[in-house]
Amino acid sequence: MFIRKSSRAIALLAVLGVAAPISLVAAPATAAEIPAVRKLAMVDMQRVLNETKAGRRARKELEESSKTKQSKLEKKQAKLEKDAAGLNSLSGQQLAEAQERLQKEYMEVQNMAAALEQELATEHNKLLQKMYENSQSIVAELAAKLGLDLVLVRDQMTVIYAQEGFDITDTVVEQYDERHK
Repeated sequence: MFIRKSSRAIALLAVLGVAAPISLVAAPATAAEIPAVRKLAMVDMQRVLNETKAGRRARKELEESSKTKQSKLEKKQAKLEKDAAGLNSLSGQQLAEAQERLQKEYMEVQNMAAALEQELATEHNKLLQKMYENSQSIVAELAAKLGLDLVLVRDQMTVIYAQEGFDITDTVVEQYDERHK
């Protein structure tokens, strides 16, 4: 009912010449012009991490840190197993107390393992973030120099196929080593 009255009112105003150009139907919005991609390239960040001197050094430090922490954890686990094997010689109240103590130690070892895993993941993420940030400036400069419009991160899950000429990872690794010794 309202639409019908509105239509009549607009028609009447238009006939009388009073109405300014009014449109009840919105004009289609013009889509933003998307520029064509003329040149693109890809960088395999996993290769940057694995092949740069800084990446290899950082990975080695992470592995050494992991081994040290893992060794500590294994010693605690071995002690726990040894203590558990000694429970056979106990009985009564001594057995109950020893079992309770071992249960607490077992929980500590579990918490230590979880903390170790979290700590290593945090260290790894910091390394990746730093290397990614360092690589971004190199890639930006390369893109400007080569006239690239778009640079993608090459990953098995995101890029299924690309011609070999699109990959600039070797150049990024080379320049990364020059700048970040």
